[in-house]
Amino acid sequence: MSIELIKDILRIEELRGKEDTQALVETEIYLNPSRPDLESILWTDGVVEILSTKVIRDRLVVSGVVKFKVVYKSGEEEKRIHTVDSNADFREEIEIEGITEDMSATIKTNIEYIEHELLDERKVSLKALVSLEGKVEEVNNIEIIKDIEEKENLQTLKETIKYKEIQGRETAYAFVKEAFELMEDKPAIEEILKLSIQAYEEEATVAEDRIIISGMVNARVVYYGEGQIATIEEEMPFNHFLEIPGALSDSKGEILIEVVEGGYEVLENDEGELKVLDLEAKIRVSGLAYSENEKKLIVDAYSTREKINIEKEEVNLVENIKNIIHKENIVKDLSSYRIREIYDLTAYPSVIDSRFVDEEFIIEGILMVQGIYLDDTTEDINTLREEVPYKYYLSLEEKNPDLVAEVSLDLETIKANISKDMFVVEASVKHNIKINRMRSLSLIKSLEETGEIIDKKNRPSITIYIVQRNDKLWNIAKRYNTTIEEILQANDNINPNNIIAGEKIIIEKTVDISF
Repeated sequence: MSIELIKDILRIEELRGKEDTQALVETEIYLNPSRPDLESILWTDGVVEILSTKVIRDRLVVSGVVKFKVVYKSGEEEKRIHTVDSNADFREEIEIEGITEDMSATIKTNIEYIEHELLDERKVSLKALVSLEGKVEEVNNIEIIKDIEEKENLQTLKETIKYKEIQGRETAYAFVKEAFELMEDKPAIEEILKLSIQAYEEEATVAEDRIIISGMVNARVVYYGEGQIATIEEEMPFNHFLEIPGALSDSKGEILIEVVEGGYEVLENDEGELKVLDLEAKIRVSGLAYSENEKKLIVDAYSTREKINIEKEEVNLVENIKNIIHKENIVKDLSSYRIREIYDLTAYPSVIDSRFVDEEFIIEGILMVQGIYLDDTTEDINTLREEVPYKYYLSLEEKNPDLVAEVSLDLETIKANISKDMFVVEASVKHNIKINRMRSLSLIKSLEETGEIIDKKNRPSITIYIVQRNDKLWNIAKRYNTTIEEILQANDNINPNNIIAGEKIIIEKTVDISF
């Protein structure tokens, strides 16, 4: 006869793989007849747009485009500054063993560097090294036994697990748009040379069936006008809602905000000057709603009276121990650069190593800082590129060899403080750290009574058992068809939570008599 099992479902999102690769993207730009000849290239710039991602067996296929912009000084008598744009497609495969078509993927990109070569006054060769980080996750529905109908003589073993109960995830797009008029001391706009956009989350609240997000878009525009290069910095706040059916109020949320592309339109002000800039940013907003739960589940059972048939299944679970959001403030003195004016400043954070040491988790990272500036000595326009290393130490409550960690980084803000003989960069990097434990559990699938009574009549009245290494009291009680309570009654000197190899345990025979 089968025993009634009370079942439940754990809906757990698990990381199935995370790998990175690099793509070398090359193209050539030819000036159209309306553009003046190139004399010298001031700088090159580019942004990556991911067009599609597809998960197939053991591979993540990524298609995208690099949008190049070349800023150059012309060969005209006036030596004006111009730009020319070009796009180059790429397709890359990231090998991640064990992934399948039904899993979801996210991609993070960064341009490591762009090299240019002036082939002639009408032609430029460009090479960009693009880093691609692919992460593949799967929502796994695991059936567990949370209880068993009450049966006389039936013993059950329960374990508690911590996990993230996934309520839902969604991705949507937000368009942030705002128009600004330049200050009186700024020159009118003749040509936009560079548009840099960063977006970050300020606050996120999980409500019924949705996540409410408040964020900020930072826009920095470098432009040419009236014979000089000038910059504008503006902040554009935004609010957005992610509809997530099943999300519960006061649950927790994870938000990822990415800039897909930015656009602009230059307009005239009331005086007819090109001093109004209409900016638009397309933002991809991804959100996950979840709750941090603990649940007891039955992992073993036996009867002290009769033999039972039990079917089990080995399941590997990712147990969520801790989630930490840490904001690291990074300061770097770059006064060795003789900077009169900084035109553009960007940065990209990356993890070069992470490890558990004793009761600490250590992250070693690098912030790659890149900028475009006017040299105070030569009055040339130059570029800077600096690697800023840093370390972060996270204290843990205990040392555990089964712990694993997942770390993702996002640059929130970066700014430059410039004064006489001093140039200091300050950045805030958001660390999303998940500390997990890999657990292998033998879960019950079915339980069936056999009706075959366990024969204890020929056993001795008292058995002296010597504890072996890695023994647990549950396994000893199960082997001798007794209970933990009965063993403790006969051995008041043992610690049930820490039995020691070599200890002697008295096991008394109990006989169930049925008339």
